[in-house]
Amino acid sequence: MKFETCTFNAEYPVYGARFLENDVLLIAGGGGEGKNGIPNMLSVLEVESCSAAGAADAASSGISLKKVNEYELESQDDSPTALDATNGTVLLGCNENSAKVESGEGNKHIRKFTYDPSSRKFALSFAEGIDFDKSTDPNEYTKVINISHDGLMAAIASSTEPTKLRIINPADMSEEYEIESSREIKDLQFSPNGKIISYITKDSLELISTVTGKSLSRILDFNPNWNLSKIRFINDSSIVISAGLIKGSGIVLIAVDFKSGKCTIAKSKLVTKKFKGITSMDVDSKGELAAISTNDNSVILVKLNTFQMGKVFNQIHGFAITKVTISPNSRYVASVSAANTVHIISVPNGYALSLSISEVLYKIFTRFVIVVVFALLLQHIIENDLHTKFSKYVLDIRDKRNRTNSTKDDYFQQTTLVGNYTRAETIQEAPLD
Repeated sequence: MKFETCTFNAEYPVYGARFLENDVLLIAGGGGEGKNGIPNMLSVLEVESCSAAGAADAASSGISLKKVNEYELESQDDSPTALDATNGTVLLGCNENSAKVESGEGNKHIRKFTYDPSSRKFALSFAEGIDFDKSTDPNEYTKVINISHDGLMAAIASSTEPTKLRIINPADMSEEYEIESSREIKDLQFSPNGKIISYITKDSLELISTVTGKSLSRILDFNPNWNLSKIRFINDSSIVISAGLIKGSGIVLIAVDFKSGKCTIAKSKLVTKKFKGITSMDVDSKGELAAISTNDNSVILVKLNTFQMGKVFNQIHGFAITKVTISPNSRYVASVSAANTVHIISVPNGYALSLSISEVLYKIFTRFVIVVVFALLLQHIIENDLHTKFSKYVLDIRDKRNRTNSTKDDYFQQTTLVGNYTRAETIQEAPLD
């Protein structure tokens, strides 16, 4: 299968990314409050097919990225760190300048932007900024943002430890409730139906009801050599967690089922020993494909039906990959980097459910072995006339059963006290004197 790729120079370090549409990507980043001339930006990029855009020949076909809109943040703000968007709403995590934060004047670290989903211009409008954390430490920032699929709830988590997870209403930017974790929250996500918010620390998983704010289930006894890193729902009752190994190199995927009110580890697999750490992960909307960015600036694709590592895109960025995200139609995988680059992978249709060459060969070999074993067994049966012997054995058993039943029928007819009797079978009573 053919993968098409392209790289785009964003001209600033990129830290957040999210597809707004199947072919429209929103990115965020910048140079921070230092006087380095690098702006803090939100940019809207469109994925184009080169052939569709009027490529002169087939050799020029492929994909490319073009900028269609952008929004410049205050130059003295810190760099944007976290980003999510859905249904015309964008939430961005970005601190104001450190002097203002330290002064206690407030830090609008969550910014809300809006856009018109029906317009291909995707013009971003600033709505408001909110200070939820009330912190005076400029080193504290919003680490993770996730908006539910229906856009009715959002979850934000800070970089502090213990970590506060806040559930907010994106419509009016009010806080619904907060949950405090005694450990640093590494990642979080809403279930597709929005009824559950899940989060992980380095060694635990917690599932919270979004209706009551109370814990539904948790797992605290993961393998002690697993360093949990990223979490994504496959569907409303299944979760996949990626983890690095504490001792040695390797990436592990863990499947967790949530049924009957209890979390259980359904499967785990060491996907690869080549990479040491994980920087980001996303799962496509079909729950079939995972994209994982690694500590050496590579992206790997994993087929979730088998937890089999598929295509590896080695060192596609010159510096750390900060985010990987998959388009709603599962066609594109985008990765962004602090090296100012955006990389797009076009995934062939049906790739997630396809078999690799090794899997095809294994399947052929397995079937060949089954055929050979069956042929040898059939040959043994014919050479030793086992089929005739078996037939005779079955007939003998049937005849024996029939004879047994016939004997039983005669016995009951001779001893019964009701019914018709022959003269020979009737016992005459002697007359009394």
